[in-house]
Amino acid sequence: MLMINEKDPSTLSTSGRLLSYNNAVKEGLKTGQHFTELMDQLINTKVPKELVDAAQALSVFVLDSDYVTFPHQYNNADYYLIFMSRLLELHDQGEEITLESHEDNQHLTQQIAALGDLGVFAFVAANDSTGGVYYRDQVTGETLFYLNLKRRMMRVNSSAITKLFIETYADKLEKDHLLSATDLLIAFGQALKTDFGFDVDFNLLDTNNNEFYAFQTSNLSGEIVDKLFVAAAEESYMLKHDKDGAVLELASDLKLKIASHNATGGAAWGLYISDEDQKVSWFKVLLEFPFLRKWYLENIDDLQIRSDNLVF
Repeated sequence: MLMINEKDPSTLSTSGRLLSYNNAVKEGLKTGQHFTELMDQLINTKVPKELVDAAQALSVFVLDSDYVTFPHQYNNADYYLIFMSRLLELHDQGEEITLESHEDNQHLTQQIAALGDLGVFAFVAANDSTGGVYYRDQVTGETLFYLNLKRRMMRVNSSAITKLFIETYADKLEKDHLLSATDLLIAFGQALKTDFGFDVDFNLLDTNNNEFYAFQTSNLSGEIVDKLFVAAAEESYMLKHDKDGAVLELASDLKLKIASHNATGGAAWGLYISDEDQKVSWFKVLLEFPFLRKWYLENIDDLQIRSDNLVF
């Protein structure tokens, strides 16, 4: 006698097979309904926790089933882009960015208003098994930061920020526009910190006086420091040596210190930027002082500010 196995349609009667098929379609439609509920939440909620929960769920959501296929779908990484736009909107920064849907391949891109048509950005999967994504310029291929909702972290890539904003865009946009664009990235990171407790590393965009911008090299040559001494003197600035490096006073309330040790005393070359209001970063100094920018770029192999090697 043939035993009926509901998991094996070949053992079902005609009516049983139809019932199994119908149930599978129902389950597929339920999945679609759940998807639309998450989309409603992502698009409409004004509660930060609901926003990040929806984005995290959608970033790994599998919409299709064996019996129900939805032909028009965005990439999983696109939901991160919607999340970023919505979070900035909740923090009154929504008008600073625009989302564009490309119907030919169901793909989303984002533009930062301050950059005009120069930058077209999208998230791409990092393939790190934890749902991480890279925020990448589609024109140059530069990856500005790494984001992971599951691990609650964001990491800014100093190399890409330097190449894009200090080199590529510097002659094409006004300084204020460059600052507005990077300020938007900072606003996004700050929102992640305040709303969800994310661990955020702003790298060379960080304005904290205690931020140690570590150089790529662990053994800075005296020749590179001497080059800065000469470049500063030509602009009427005096680079003064101290016990573990050198100090350059750029204004009455703005100092750059090159140090041979980090904040914990470990041997590592890098620099500090200090100002009373803690509003100036190394990035802002590079934009403001051409002689420092020239020195930095000419010695970039040694002076490049380190990024998290685990994500870049």
